[in-house]
Amino acid sequence: MSTAALSTKDPLSLHHAIMPGAKVGVLGKIAKLLQIKEEELAMLCGLSRATFHRRRQDKKNLSAAETDALFRYSELFKHALAVFEDEIEAREWLRSPQYGLGGQIPFELARSTPGFNEVQKLLTRIDHGVYA
Repeated sequence: MSTAALSTKDPLSLHHAIMPGAKVGVLGKIAKLLQIKEEELAMLCGLSRATFHRRRQDKKNLSAAETDALFRYSELFKHALAVFEDEIEAREWLRSPQYGLGGQIPFELARSTPGFNEVQKLLTRIDHGVYA
């Protein structure tokens, strides 16, 4: 799966792109976009440091669950960028504790689907001028 496959709007196509797992190199591309270390993004996606390095060395695909988590981070960045209209501000917001999330850091909260949904809801509220 490529970064282009992750950008589709069709949920069924996206599901079919996620299920076989992304190539481990996609993680590096998204980490570069987010300007975080590959290891940090791998950890956020549920991979241990050793597993990440082993997968990268063996050029094995990420699992469907790891790819799904990677997709969540890609989506969060796109949403934050649309709201803040500035890459630096979007990245900073995603890495900083947010009052509207009970002081949680969006990247950390997005490790679960419910947390991801809360971050998305807060971004939507900010976009509509309703912060808290």
